Amino acid sequence: MDENNSNMKDKYGDWNANAPNPVNPDPKYTGDYPPPKLTTSRVPDADPSGEPKTDSSVIVHPPRLPGQKLGPFLQFLTTDLKNMTWKGSMLIFRHISSDKRPTVEFQSDVKIDFNWEVLYENLFNLRAYRVNLFIELRSGEGNERIQWTILWDDENEKSNGHFYVPRLEQKWRGGFFSCNGFDAYVPKEVAMDLTCSNVWNHLLSVHDEEPLHLLFWGGDQIYIDFIFEDVPFLRAWVNMEWNAKWTTDFRDDLKEQVEEYYFNTYVENWNCRLEVRKALQSIPSLMMWDDHDIFDGAGSYPPLLHDSPMMMGLFGAAQKMRLLFQHHTTLDRAREHYLFGHEGYNLFARCGRHLAIMGMDERTERNTEAVHHENSWQMIFDRLENELDDIEHLIIVFPVPFSFVRVRIAESIFEKMKNLPNKWRKLPPVKKTNSIFGLPELYDDLLDEWTHEAHVDERNRALVRFQQLAEKKRVRITFFSGDVHCCGISRFQTRGNHRPLSINDAKLMYQIISSAIVNMPPSKTAIQVAHRFRTNWTPVDDTEEEVIDFFNRKPENGAKAFHKKFRPNRNWCCFEERSNTFTSSVVVAQTHCFSCRKSHVTPISAGQRYEGEQLSEQQTATNDLRIRLWLESSREEDHGRKFVGYDLRIPNLK
Repeated sequence: MDENNSNMKDKYGDWNANAPNPVNPDPKYTGDYPPPKLTTSRVPDADPSGEPKTDSSVIVHPPRLPGQKLGPFLQFLTTDLKNMTWKGSMLIFRHISSDKRPTVEFQSDVKIDFNWEVLYENLFNLRAYRVNLFIELRSGEGNERIQWTILWDDENEKSNGHFYVPRLEQKWRGGFFSCNGFDAYVPKEVAMDLTCSNVWNHLLSVHDEEPLHLLFWGGDQIYIDFIFEDVPFLRAWVNMEWNAKWTTDFRDDLKEQVEEYYFNTYVENWNCRLEVRKALQSIPSLMMWDDHDIFDGAGSYPPLLHDSPMMMGLFGAAQKMRLLFQHHTTLDRAREHYLFGHEGYNLFARCGRHLAIMGMDERTERNTEAVHHENSWQMIFDRLENELDDIEHLIIVFPVPFSFVRVRIAESIFEKMKNLPNKWRKLPPVKKTNSIFGLPELYDDLLDEWTHEAHVDERNRALVRFQQLAEKKRVRITFFSGDVHCCGISRFQTRGNHRPLSINDAKLMYQIISSAIVNMPPSKTAIQVAHRFRTNWTPVDDTEEEVIDFFNRKPENGAKAFHKKFRPNRNWCCFEERSNTFTSSVVVAQTHCFSCRKSHVTPISAGQRYEGEQLSEQQTATNDLRIRLWLESSREEDHGRKFVGYDLRIPNLK
């Protein structure tokens, strides 16, 4: 490559951000980078991470070392209706000094088969086990209570708990959330005031009242942001000159330290946070990762950065630990363990007779031009084509909202700013507005969005295919997403005054945005600004898209809300199958609001939105998907922060 090519460098000799990376110009996959050179890199030796700098329930970094045992952590995989089996797994860690494998025992009225796999014989002095679970799926309604006990070495050292498996005719009930932590920009005092556990404790109280059958984690399960402060090698790297930074080797000794940091961060979140550990041990989980599980903005940086050995190396470490903790698998076994894709790791889970979930890996194949490889799109639609028999509701989880506001002016400004000369990047006013990677702070956030100019065509092509799938299979499709630290509802539907009834409209698809369960919500000013952007479009033929006015009342006091599309409140989402009857008394978007009691755990319904029209005197039976967004009040009261539920009932497709 000619380094003097004017298209590759600016007049100051700095590499253009859009240029191919000079030491890794043609990577074959995300995580592909050249081996480190034999010569020493231009950064200090990477000393191991030290003792935690903080010790609180909110922020602990560097993450603490694990103990002698971890788990079990539960995962739901699918229900096999042919063999009448619920499938899942347990993830268990035991220190290598123990010669005996832990013993697992189950107590239940149903038959339970299981077998063991060793995922890693020695991973940072722990042995990682996967226990594959096969639970009899009995006919009827109600839940099976599955009691588990782990005997670690002898009967004097044990752990126990339980979870619930729905019977064949039981309506499924699940939870969804995203953003399970605070990023590096949240002030410590703000994080201490909000706490990590408040919304989690509400979720667990709802589960205690009426069990959740599964919990879908929608991305940013961990926040790895502090790795760039805590690992000396990386701390030196982010402060390097522009050209040197993007040509630096990902050293072998750094690889081990980075993997250990990711490992310990998962342990910190999975095991040391009591509310998270309780959820993982009592509600089988499904997960799909997002950028903070890797590093902020992963996949959305231009080629010079994206393809650099350091970013590729960090991504590889994140992928290894994501597959282990979030999916109970390894790089070698992921395809055997129900994950699929061209290079990414998507998932499909059938939840009983009539509900299915597709989780979309939006990071592994992402770059500035595409989110999913075309081969992955084909594999996704092939899977849906073959797996939707009798499915009435299909939930598709995109960690980043499939439908959201569009900010075209800002996109254009940041696109121009990303190639500022390096000497300008060092100016204090510019440096304060840039990320640690030297680009405008919001550059990657905007490029992450499906509605960004770079990705909206790919999104619209997928939307058309989803519409065709819904029409052919008569399945109602609903999108779940997080990422943006606020909550809201978008909707696609047939355009015009003569659209079909909602129960007959295959183009009717809702986007549920639930974020964040922990991270700091946006300011009220930011929400006001978001309402000023355009929120309705015609994305494809005969289709209208709109962020709808959903929150008619404020959760704090029940007063009328002026801004009704987004709420600056932490939240999580509960979804469940419900039978319903549409009659002539049902009207479009009828909204009710009820007063709230002062309680931080008691479920309260504060808003309901029913999708229906006046049909006639004839009743129409539907199988609805009820969505309840639980919003935490922004105000602290005598008995804690109260929670308010806003309901949306989505009918199946007739």
